[in-house]
Amino acid sequence: MSFASRQRAALADLLEELGPFAPTECDGWQTQDLAAHLYIRERRLDALPGIGLERFAGKTDQIQQEVLHSMDYPDLVREIRTPGWIMRPLDKLVNTSELFIHHEDVLRANGRSQRLTPKEQAELWPLVGVMARRVQAKAGIQLRLGRLDTGEEKQIGTGSRIAHLRGLPSELLLHLTGRQSDVELIADPPVLDRWEGSVASL
Repeated sequence: MSFASRQRAALADLLEELGPFAPTECDGWQTQDLAAHLYIRERRLDALPGIGLERFAGKTDQIQQEVLHSMDYPDLVREIRTPGWIMRPLDKLVNTSELFIHHEDVLRANGRSQRLTPKEQAELWPLVGVMARRVQAKAGIQLRLGRLDTGEEKQIGTGSRIAHLRGLPSELLLHLTGRQSDVELIADPPVLDRWEGSVASL
């Protein structure tokens, strides 16, 4: 079973256990809202533009609300246990980060956590690099990225404005997607402001 598949199963179990009204780390969303989001991103092609682009977000929100009010919560959870037709061919590639992050969104909002194996941390590390490049390019700084568990380091970008970011791959991925995380971020105040603004805007 792939990492994405394990995260999917564990997240569905957690959603089933907590019910529809438990909190999540997604601003304004309860578990039922997150379940509807996961459902439409894999089964409603017309909802996808608004997941990535702000100008279509209203339409996506409308579709999500329609699904939320037309399907029972247990049915939603049952549906998201398997990849929808949109994502099925790319489940491992696309959902490794998505399902891990949303699993953490529910776990941490409810005082829980998961412990990843070294192999699972290694699977997240390439995704950290991709996200870090996106934030670094937007911030226009040099990023020195460090992996806490192995000591591996990467330099991304150039220039005299430098930020040092270290943590486990799992925590780095959460940081780079705007979540609370256990990372070490060191930079001069103007560089720190540019970095944090760039993370928040993605």
